[in-house]
Amino acid sequence: MLDPSRLLVLLALREQGSVTRAAEQLRRTPPAVSQQLARLENEVGAQLVERHAHGVRLTPLGTRLAEQAERIAAALDDATADAARFRDEHRNRLRLGAFPTAGLALLPETLAALRHRHPGAELSVVDLGPAEGIDRVAAHQLDLALVGEYDEALDVPPGVRLVHLLDDPVHAVLPSDHPLAERAEPRLHDFRDDTWACAPRSLPNRRQLEAAARAEGFSPKVAFEFESYAVAEAVVSAGVAVSFIPRLAIGEAAGTVHRPLASGLHRRIHAAVPTSTRHAPLTDVFQQLLHDICADLGRRM
Repeated sequence: MLDPSRLLVLLALREQGSVTRAAEQLRRTPPAVSQQLARLENEVGAQLVERHAHGVRLTPLGTRLAEQAERIAAALDDATADAARFRDEHRNRLRLGAFPTAGLALLPETLAALRHRHPGAELSVVDLGPAEGIDRVAAHQLDLALVGEYDEALDVPPGVRLVHLLDDPVHAVLPSDHPLAERAEPRLHDFRDDTWACAPRSLPNRRQLEAAARAEGFSPKVAFEFESYAVAEAVVSAGVAVSFIPRLAIGEAAGTVHRPLASGLHRRIHAAVPTSTRHAPLTDVFQQLLHDICADLGRRM
């Protein structure tokens, strides 16, 4: 039987075209590479490499064996990945990502439920936006990411799917003495003369609001721009603006009321998960817990 490690030396020679560069790729010395090549040629009983002025090239037989070596290298990569997954599964690791609202409204209860079921689970959470969360799931750096989606569809690469969890309705947040504070479901158009506190135009929630305002025949007067919903709500509490905030992000600041909009504006909350069935087992458990908690939350909103 041919030695697989020597076949990988042959593959490196084909890819690099020289003994020196192949040795660098393999993190060996050039004499060690030459020795492995000589032993492989002795095993095969034929020349596998031809030397020329600028390096080496493979003979026809060497090329055929290098093609076999490619498959061996792929199999070794798969075996390495399987071993890593095995270790992760036995460590009960779950790596999560979430945007701030989800971190406040969804994660605490879900993490507590998971910890109750799996006391030995190794949990980690990172705060990040939707695009980064999806990218890190695709790169196998996260097992699940909670992401928010407005009117603009998220870019989802191969290897990732979005599992819908909840529609989070956008509410008007008003000073408690605002003329519309008692209206059950005001229209966006009702606030055409108000000063608004919103996200910057670079963010999809701001663009969603502006598109909805245009559809109702006006352009909003935005005087305060904050990425943080909490800061926007504080400005409303001061009585100098109104704002439009997804229900889960509303902090019930003193001196404010909030009302659902008649237009039904909302953001969608999803779990971004790998499409592959070969993922951390706790991902499925956590996803089901999220589904149950979001279903209950949706009934109460």
